[in-house]
Amino acid sequence: MNQEPPSDSSSSMESIEIEFPKLLHHPFDLSLDEWKDSLAEGGISLKEFTSIKKIRPDSKSLNIIIVDGDSSDEDEIRALDEVCGREIPAAVVLVESPGNGAKRDGEPSSLLAGLVPKPIAIEPFQISIRAAFRQAAYRLAAHREENHRVIISRNLDNLTQIGIALSAEQNNHRLLDMILTRSRELTNADAGSLYLVEETPEGERSLRFKHTQNDSKTIPFKEFVMPATKASISGYVAVTGESLNIADVYQIPKGVEYGFNQSFDQSVGYRSMSMLVVPMTDHKNHITGVLQLINAKRSPEILLPEPAAAEEHVIPFDEAIQQIIGSLASQAAVALENAMLLESIEQTFEGLVKASVHAIEQRDPTTSGHSERVTELTCELAKAVSKTKTGRYTDVGYTEEQMKELRYAGLLHDFGKIGVRESVLVKANKLYPLELEVVKNRFAIIKRCILNEYQEKMLHYALKGEKEQVKKLETELELRLEESDKMIDLVLRSDVPTMMPGGEFEELLRLGEMTYTDFDGEQKPYLTPYELNCLTLQKGNLTDSEFAEIQSHVSHSYNFLVQIPWTRELRGIPEIAHGHHEKLNGEGYPRKLHEEEIVLQAKMMCVCDIFDALTASDRPYKKAAPLERAIQILKFEVKDNHLCPELVDIFIKDKVYQVVEAFADQEYEEPEPKS
Repeated sequence: MNQEPPSDSSSSMESIEIEFPKLLHHPFDLSLDEWKDSLAEGGISLKEFTSIKKIRPDSKSLNIIIVDGDSSDEDEIRALDEVCGREIPAAVVLVESPGNGAKRDGEPSSLLAGLVPKPIAIEPFQISIRAAFRQAAYRLAAHREENHRVIISRNLDNLTQIGIALSAEQNNHRLLDMILTRSRELTNADAGSLYLVEETPEGERSLRFKHTQNDSKTIPFKEFVMPATKASISGYVAVTGESLNIADVYQIPKGVEYGFNQSFDQSVGYRSMSMLVVPMTDHKNHITGVLQLINAKRSPEILLPEPAAAEEHVIPFDEAIQQIIGSLASQAAVALENAMLLESIEQTFEGLVKASVHAIEQRDPTTSGHSERVTELTCELAKAVSKTKTGRYTDVGYTEEQMKELRYAGLLHDFGKIGVRESVLVKANKLYPLELEVVKNRFAIIKRCILNEYQEKMLHYALKGEKEQVKKLETELELRLEESDKMIDLVLRSDVPTMMPGGEFEELLRLGEMTYTDFDGEQKPYLTPYELNCLTLQKGNLTDSEFAEIQSHVSHSYNFLVQIPWTRELRGIPEIAHGHHEKLNGEGYPRKLHEEEIVLQAKMMCVCDIFDALTASDRPYKKAAPLERAIQILKFEVKDNHLCPELVDIFIKDKVYQVVEAFADQEYEEPEPKS
């Protein structure tokens, strides 16, 4: 936008007449010496000219040009219109002999404000001069008003578009950058800063330096907080709510409450001159920030790398632009308040999500950190997929909102474990601790029953004096007790979820068929059918019903997540979490979906979930797999048509696993092919 060089004053005629010095141009042969003193009392200075063509009116003065109509032709007088234009406040007073005007038949000059007949009389001359000065002031006021209307009209559409853009932006940092960028575009400001108002519970206010831009200098940005007082320009605006439009901050008039600290300019070699500082006021009329624009220029292409360049090219900020920026600042304040409110809501939700995850993992401390690691891995894999240039995922890319959706899905993917019994979640072996204690106690009873049985027999034969029979029974008793100890040792070994050595499975089955006679004379099994079923598990430590209960956490997660009124951007979270245990061949759970039915985000999460389950720190029922072993297992899952081969390939080639702290410095190397 090309900005006109304005004045700091109001556009009213009265203020212009007061503000501008008065300059009276007159021909050198028309002496006004006898009136010089009286003109000076009226604040009028005199300036001679030898030719109309050599007149150069001063743009910073009210110019009255006395023209001798007897010796000047019409073209010369009309040429003054072009010399003065509309920017220079000027008017013409003709001094000529009576009847001379009849000789002119063309259009008069637009600057013509009065006619004084010769010989000049003081009273009509003074009246004409006063009228001419008023006309000059009027021309400038009219020009300013028209210029303001043009500026406002030209920027109303821009302001509307900016308002729409501000309302649409929800990221605080980008919003602050947009506010400053668009404000500088409207004003051709070389630099700008943005402060946010902060308030303590006790009501003490301060300003946080939040954002800055500068076209001419690369200035390191660092946030800082300063008191919100009238001593500084931005503080004054924040406290009073008044806008400040200063032509030169190095020449602030004495007596005002604010000042400008030049030390920053001196430290970076910059020259701040004109400054427009406006409050950012929200819909409740609360000042939430301060927008500070520095060094207006006639063109945005002009740079001010040195102080001398600023002295040459910087102009004051136009008052019409001040109104536009004031309106923009108010829109920005509302947009910023909305963005901060949204951010606050998101932070609250984020805290709730993390607290929920923490609560779930407290029920199963051995899996602590699993949800966070799966989230980090999945998001990193999504970024890697977005960068891929070949293969089936070339056109896949994720926006910031989609990444947020994926992140929340990752954090909450196991939330359904809240619906699984804690004893099942933390089950380390095939039997629960209390169940194993029951088995141990039973074997203690079995040993006691055996001991009682043999002691009775030995007592019987001892009373009969059959010592050999007693010794034989003692040997049998020792063997029976030793056999019982071996049996309980077998149970304890079988309780640990590892691969069972050959033969022990059959031993357990035989043990399941054995019975003993308790103290009441009843026949009881060494192991109940339930205990035998648990101890003979070939893989893992969970029974079918327990495994089904663990698997149900996916459905519980979905049923919980689907109840939340997600925003449009996050409504895919339930489906992503619902599919993180599905396999491409339909062997996953809970819905047994096939490849085309599983959303891509869930496929990625499945890869990462398996990897973390394999590599997580040692758990009671398994050891942590090293990186090479975990990658090999992922490849086996691909061969079994469980996982997407392209995703696993990207996971490996892009070293997605390095996002996990344990593998940050590790790198997978393909094993050498066997010869």
